[in-house]
Amino acid sequence: MSNQEVIISGVHVDLTDSLKSAVHDKVHKLFNHDGKIIRVRITLEMSKNKAHQDEFIAHGHVDIGGSDIEARAATEDLYKSIDAMVSKLDRQLIDAHKTKQGKRKN
Repeated sequence: MSNQEVIISGVHVDLTDSLKSAVHDKVHKLFNHDGKIIRVRITLEMSKNKAHQDEFIAHGHVDIGGSDIEARAATEDLYKSIDAMVSKLDRQLIDAHKTKQGKRKN
């Protein structure tokens, strides 16, 4: 990922090396979809939900040429939130690519 930038920030979350590594490993596959991705910004947050239980939120923002893509997932486990958020971004990138190719054929 030489030219590809991944920015990770945390809100009420300690960004350990293993957590950063897990995020980089998951996010890396997004760069395979579109060479025009400028950067991916990931924000990890812990908050209390309405039942006063810990809730982990992963928010992703993909900067690409044109409309940027965003996704958010919240679960009781930070790693599950990261997986769900990356899956949402992945689907949106696939859909955006299909739409772009469809427009070229018309």
